[in-house]
Amino acid sequence: MSLVQDLTPVNLLSEKAKFFADQSYNPQFTYSRPITLDELYRYGLPQEKYKSLAKEINQRAFHDQTETEIVNKEGAAVSDDEVKQKIIFFLQMHNLEDHYRLIFSDSFVARAAVSNTEIKLRTPLKFLEQNLLGMIYHELGTHALRQINYEQQPFFKKRKQMGFTDYLRTEEGLAVLHGLLPYANKIAYKASSHYLASSWAQTDSFSELWHKIAHFIDDPDRRWNWTLRQKRGLTDTSQPGGFTKDLVYFEGFVDTWRWLQQQQFDITDLYRGKIAFADVGKAKEMNPLYTPLLPSFFSVNKDAYKQQLYLIGKTNHLEQSL
Repeated sequence: MSLVQDLTPVNLLSEKAKFFADQSYNPQFTYSRPITLDELYRYGLPQEKYKSLAKEINQRAFHDQTETEIVNKEGAAVSDDEVKQKIIFFLQMHNLEDHYRLIFSDSFVARAAVSNTEIKLRTPLKFLEQNLLGMIYHELGTHALRQINYEQQPFFKKRKQMGFTDYLRTEEGLAVLHGLLPYANKIAYKASSHYLASSWAQTDSFSELWHKIAHFIDDPDRRWNWTLRQKRGLTDTSQPGGFTKDLVYFEGFVDTWRWLQQQQFDITDLYRGKIAFADVGKAKEMNPLYTPLLPSFFSVNKDAYKQQLYLIGKTNHLEQSL
């Protein structure tokens, strides 16, 4: 099993019922195996410089509106058929319609996820116009295309032995940036909210965190999922701490934008595979003639893409030094 699966409590449903009967209760979780501190903190600890920026972004996003009000501005609801059609159209634009198969299930934990040959979507499909395109650009335009390019490289499945650094912050940061492209509202409040929740989890109990994030998560059930996401791995959730993977999305978002700014927002070399921006030079040296498969939202109009990336940076004050 993967670490994420191991971090899912085996008594999740019964502890959830106890919590909703008494929201001052801190769940007492059991797991299929003990979770070590090294596993909980393999992605590091929150850094004040990112936390300050995340707090600033959240204050601007939520100072005069709720999460529901923000989401209601993300376009009209999209039918199930249109969701499928837009995904298939994006695949066809990149000659990938035979590479992936769509799988639908109400048992999937994630709303959308992409593996090497499958696109998994949780039913019922509930997308608005902007967040559907955001999901496609995030999952397919970033994760899937970088994976396909990676499979053509001499360092495929050999990153570690060939001295490549960890790529996750670049991977997820780029995906967050691309997920914002279709949105009229370019404030990265989701990534910043996750960063703050992960930071607060290091000092707060489960119950304290659940109440604290109420100002940006309206729905109680979603708020439970967010709190669980941060406090998972702990047996006694009255204690400080929790799994810190969510830090990489916001840190990657900030750092990848700043690197791209130095490259005039040209993402071509980042699509040489699943690599960190620090390893672009190494990847180019190993396969200098390789031409990456690039997402249409960049290749069709590079100037428009650069303008959108600049706007994301300006909106979220990414040009400021941390």
